[in-house]
Amino acid sequence: MKYLLLGIIQGLTEFLPVSSSGHLVIFQSLFNLPHSIAFDVVVHLATGLAVIVYFWKDILDLFTSKRRMLWLIIVGTFFTGILGIGFKDFFESLFGSVFAVGWFLLLTGLIIVLAEWIGKGNRRLGDMGIWDAVLIGLAQGCAIAPGLSRSGTTISASLARGLDRTLAARFSFLLSIPAILGAGLVQSKEIIKAGTIGIGPWPLVLGFIAAFISGWIAIKMFMNIIQRMSIRGFAYYCFAVGSLVLLFSILWI
Repeated sequence: MKYLLLGIIQGLTEFLPVSSSGHLVIFQSLFNLPHSIAFDVVVHLATGLAVIVYFWKDILDLFTSKRRMLWLIIVGTFFTGILGIGFKDFFESLFGSVFAVGWFLLLTGLIIVLAEWIGKGNRRLGDMGIWDAVLIGLAQGCAIAPGLSRSGTTISASLARGLDRTLAARFSFLLSIPAILGAGLVQSKEIIKAGTIGIGPWPLVLGFIAAFISGWIAIKMFMNIIQRMSIRGFAYYCFAVGSLVLLFSILWI
């Protein structure tokens, strides 16, 4: 049941700018469960599948009418990979620290507030250039740190570059697909190990199903939100949760 709840939490928080990895670390600590990189990767793969299912028409368009976006996604993914591979050990070491999650949640909130303040543009896909893709890709690479929201940083980077809000969210979600699939490939041995001599196969299966369903719901919810209103409310949520995490971490110590 605990792993089922973790899957739901992952799916809901992956696409809302509040950091899914940070919430997994927090709730794994609350549930007194050992941190499992394999479980994290499996539920992230589930949310990656949710993106593919939700945006399947957009994905097909990448190879026909939106090849410019495909090229920009490739560029962004390249720079995400540089940070992800180059600092892999450092980022993974942070997953055992709830205290670090608290600070990164505060940083996520600050990034969102600044992006909403700066981002008043309405640049379309035809206005996007290579430096937009580089910046957004680097933002996604940094978001491997637990508590630093991937969607929050990439959408904020897009808004700061003056992109249209809907385009910012769409590009962020499509950019997540190769990053998530790449992480799954890199950690495939850990997934197999966890399913045989680790936490077992059923937590992985339940987590995957729960994350996929809740992830699809979260995408639909967020796409409606970002087109109609500011996402600053998520920043306040990150400030509140990050502060509470830091407070309890200090008191616990």
